[in-house]
Amino acid sequence: MTNIANTVDLGEIIVVSMVFKLNTYQVFKLLENCVMEVFENKKDFLKKYVEKEVYDELDDWCELSTGKSLRK
Repeated sequence: MTNIANTVDLGEIIVVSMVFKLNTYQVFKLLENCVMEVFENKKDFLKKYVEKEVYDELDDWCELSTGKSLRK
């Protein structure tokens, strides 16, 4: 189990829940169970998923105004 407080704050969880159409508890559980990936910045995201126009292999992902990227 990871310490989610060191990764994302409550405001980011609320925004992500709205983007993915989940409630905040569901997002929290996805983060807690490492089902949802969090990247501190776009560079880290692109390191794993090479820059493309379309990411067909990804179900859902979003980039926050804080620079973090999340993938479900």
